[in-house]
Amino acid sequence: MATNGFSFANPTYTSDSTYTYSIGEIDADQAYRGLQVTEAVPAPSVNPPVMDLSAVLPAATLAAITEAGKLVFHSVGDTGGIIRTEPQLAVADGLCADLADASYGSNPPAFFYHLGDVVYFFGQQTYYPEQFYEPYRNYNAPIFAIPGNHDGVMYKGEPAAYSLVAFVENFCSATPAQGVPGFARTTMVQPGVYFTLTAPFARFIGLYSNTGESVGVLEDSTTGTAQIEFLQAQLAAALAARNADTTGANPQALILAVHHPPFTGSSEHLPSAGMLAEIDQCCEAAGIWPDLVLSGHAHMYERYTRMMAADGRQIAYVVAGNGGYYDLPGLKTDASGSAPPIGTAQPDGSGNTVTLNAYNDTQFGFLTITVSATAIEVKSQVVDENNPDATATVIDTFTVDLTAHTVTTS
Repeated sequence: MATNGFSFANPTYTSDSTYTYSIGEIDADQAYRGLQVTEAVPAPSVNPPVMDLSAVLPAATLAAITEAGKLVFHSVGDTGGIIRTEPQLAVADGLCADLADASYGSNPPAFFYHLGDVVYFFGQQTYYPEQFYEPYRNYNAPIFAIPGNHDGVMYKGEPAAYSLVAFVENFCSATPAQGVPGFARTTMVQPGVYFTLTAPFARFIGLYSNTGESVGVLEDSTTGTAQIEFLQAQLAAALAARNADTTGANPQALILAVHHPPFTGSSEHLPSAGMLAEIDQCCEAAGIWPDLVLSGHAHMYERYTRMMAADGRQIAYVVAGNGGYYDLPGLKTDASGSAPPIGTAQPDGSGNTVTLNAYNDTQFGFLTITVSATAIEVKSQVVDENNPDATATVIDTFTVDLTAHTVTTS
């Protein structure tokens, strides 16, 4: 399909072609390892870095979304199929099958919002054909993305002049151009590696949490204050958009995406408490909070509800890092080998309470999210990597009420 100068799926459906990286390539990457230092963030191509979905999809598609009264999209992160590609291909096949599901009628998922770590182990252009263009060759819709740490991390001797050079080439080009030979998908035209996407019923603020393997960073002496200033301005714009609706009946959903999760129980990754504090300060100052926070980085599915002490609102935090990277390390366990039980509530260090609602640390999958004028409905599905033709299985569903600011398991 080609539209607005963009092309997405290859014109002819093709079956999976599993790619195996050589031991030499893998060992070389692992031997280099990341420098694990914060990298400078590429400046946006326009300021402020804001784009509307109409820049990518035609008016008829947007009209169908408006007429249906809901925006449907996919999301997941950590998809790069290094070492073992079967999990990523199974997830990609599941996304394609869901996109083609006849039950959506004239309003199928409009796009895929990637939560970072598009490629491993380093964000080099050489990995994009096998880890991005090949798996999604049959996905007939746009793919937006925020970078993950592996997309931005550099290694000693890398010829790139700056971090995220390949990510920028594939997702932030000035105009749509052929991504790589042999594939129809064109590059995306995001205005920056952090950016706002406005769409019917929803506003997405995507942040770049830099290259750390442990925790995310939005602002320090290397990155400067540009991204925090962007977040402050975009939160104010989101509030203004809501206030412009004089009836108060159609609050536009505010969805925040950042690769490093504010909350996670992963056995190999940490929650980014400092990054969360920065986001919280911006939200409190602006007088608006996200309705849904999406993250990856931890290689599993997790869902938390945060109860805010100030006004009792509930915010959903989802970790969807089960998009295809081969290693699923699982949740931390106690001395008896048991993971935290569902319903476990803990203080968040800021006077609020965070409850673990659901998790799956053994299967790969993706999210299908539906946003209307009144609610966000999230469905987490898993796939069978040994039987990619099998229908994806729903493991968790929940609803965010945009007026009451509550989160309920569906």
